[in-house]
Amino acid sequence: MNDLLVARLSAQGGLVTALEAHSCGYTNVSLHRLVATGDLFRARSGCFVDGRLLNDASPEKRHALTARAVSRGYRQPHAISHISALVVLGLPLLNITAGVVHLTLTGPGRPRTLPGLRVHPELPDSVARQRDGDRVVHPAMAIVQSASLAGITAGVAAADAALHAGQVTKNDLEIALRVARLGPGRADARAAVDLADGLTESPGESWTRMLFVSLGLPKVEPQVVIRDRRGRFVGRVDFLFRAKRTIVEFDGLAKYAGADGRQALVDESAARTHRDRWVIRWCG
Repeated sequence: MNDLLVARLSAQGGLVTALEAHSCGYTNVSLHRLVATGDLFRARSGCFVDGRLLNDASPEKRHALTARAVSRGYRQPHAISHISALVVLGLPLLNITAGVVHLTLTGPGRPRTLPGLRVHPELPDSVARQRDGDRVVHPAMAIVQSASLAGITAGVAAADAALHAGQVTKNDLEIALRVARLGPGRADARAAVDLADGLTESPGESWTRMLFVSLGLPKVEPQVVIRDRRGRFVGRVDFLFRAKRTIVEFDGLAKYAGADGRQALVDESAARTHRDRWVIRWCG
């Protein structure tokens, strides 16, 4: 790549359109060569990503870059939305594969479904926010849209994370439900909003909580502080079924990834006997 294109990619977060590349001295033929060598990745016709950013990138990061590149080259007024917005906003995907790029029109235009791209019907321009140079729907809108497509558990995981991080409020989610065009998935989005709880601290804990719901168990209290009879802090547990005097802890595999994670598992295993004695004594 010549120095002009390298500078343009650096200034634009690794994204460039064909027209912008042409202004740096490239032709369609020379752009094709850059794609063939892996220097550029073609996200869609006329939309490219710096290939170096995709080396060892997670599926979520690849999708975020692809969505941003496609959005940059799409001419009708729009915002990145649905599952693509969750990825760009850093919200978790639970039981979702980020494949197709989702955009929602925010002005006149025609909804359409193309290979690798789905453009959804128009919503008011006020649903969009600027994020690092991209137009993305409000997190609350992204959550209800994604729940309508991917189901209740996926929606709850994203909503829990956003509530916990202070990105949205319950009122934001209610407003998004009223404004969004959700079709047959509206019931799932409604349920996800009702079940969302900002106390849950990880997608795995959200999944566990939804498992309790699906099994018809009594309502569980998340993230409960346990104290002894003198009021001294003993610990904080993931879930408490108070009436049954039962504690449930969720240990996610992601927590133990890599060398540091393996050591964490060793350390936790060494302490587990003491912890289990305490749990049995407290629950007994």
